[in-house]
Amino acid sequence: MNAIKTFSKVLLALLALLAISQTATAEDWLRFRGPQGTGVSGEGAVIPTEFDDQKNVLWKIDLPGAGASAPIVVGDKIILTAYSGYGLSREDVGDMDNLKRHIICYSKSDGKKLWQKDIDPVLPEDPFRGMGVPEHGYSSSTPVSDGTNVYVFLGKSGVYALDLDGNKLWQQSVGTGSGSKRWGSGGSPVLCNNVLIINATDESNSIIGLDKNSGEELWRNDGVENVWGTPLVVGEGDDKAVVMSVPYEVWAMNPQTGKLKWFTTNGVQDTSVSASPMLDGDVVIAMGGRSNTAVAIRSGGKDDVTETNTLWQGRSVARIMTPILYEGHIYAVSRGIASCLNAQTGEQVYKERLPSIGKTVQRRGPSGNYVSPVIADGKLYQFTKNGGCYVIDAKPDFKLLASNQMAEDGSEFNATPAISGGKLYVRSNRHLYCIGNQ
Repeated sequence: MNAIKTFSKVLLALLALLAISQTATAEDWLRFRGPQGTGVSGEGAVIPTEFDDQKNVLWKIDLPGAGASAPIVVGDKIILTAYSGYGLSREDVGDMDNLKRHIICYSKSDGKKLWQKDIDPVLPEDPFRGMGVPEHGYSSSTPVSDGTNVYVFLGKSGVYALDLDGNKLWQQSVGTGSGSKRWGSGGSPVLCNNVLIINATDESNSIIGLDKNSGEELWRNDGVENVWGTPLVVGEGDDKAVVMSVPYEVWAMNPQTGKLKWFTTNGVQDTSVSASPMLDGDVVIAMGGRSNTAVAIRSGGKDDVTETNTLWQGRSVARIMTPILYEGHIYAVSRGIASCLNAQTGEQVYKERLPSIGKTVQRRGPSGNYVSPVIADGKLYQFTKNGGCYVIDAKPDFKLLASNQMAEDGSEFNATPAISGGKLYVRSNRHLYCIGNQ
């Protein structure tokens, strides 16, 4: 009997290890901005510095529609979202009744389509006009995966959970309303243990925690609007918290209950927030807004920690896109300016104007660039709306390594790239590219 028990324990341990190996690999890029939302690849693989429409493009495939959502990489699969049928351009808006949403899965090795789910949206959507929706469209939230399943937030059309073969596990509405600005959804979902956190501030003025296995609502924080950033998970064990940058404040919520663990009243000084918070050790850094404000806060404590935990306040280096933090410095490219700040003090290290790339995209929005930078092998990759890509040495001494251009695409690039296996995966409104050494 003891031998049977011992065998059973060993078998369970082996199965647990097998499950872990199947649900996470070093090459996975499972969410917006990859590992822990940092935007930094830890692989050490060398990605090409120079590329264009043909050079160092290993494959390129047509997408069924546009979107600003980033691709994620789960094992040998790439998963992203798109929309079609309505709002493809300001000149040809079309009929909202024809709007379709798509969840698509491709082979990482050759771009072959593995499956596609077409979803009828919940209407009416925010209209394709003004300075909001036309800048990013109706597929702006990047999926997230735990390595076994994938979770997709489609705004008013709800949250979908699918397995990696595209079979629907559950769906859940998180609201069908519209924010006061009617700019549509922007934030991406994140996972914290068994909880899927949704930024539904546009759909229901709420931040919501769902059970990832059933879709059941676990908690909801109401009364929040005009937030397009993605939550950040900080801490370990019982100290874990979900951090959100909201207008004028920074919140840290218990991931299991949604209750505030700590907060500050000196966040981004604006009525709206688009950039996601960043983490430097145990320090949360929030940036953005028309006020161009930034604040660094030591994570932890209880209730209002504004006075005790604020390390510095300064100026932001971006308004819409999320900057990137790497080896003690914060980097960003916004409005043709490359900036670097000291993460410990907020002081400016450099500010350099970059050469123009390609044709200027006409726009009405506040930023002109929704793409956040990523870093691989010590190099920063920053795509621009018109398909350009600056490659900058991620060091406090400014050095532009290359200025690349995907000139033949002819559409907008609004999605942050994914990095996996020494390759860069980036999507435009028309294509998905795999960039690597040929």
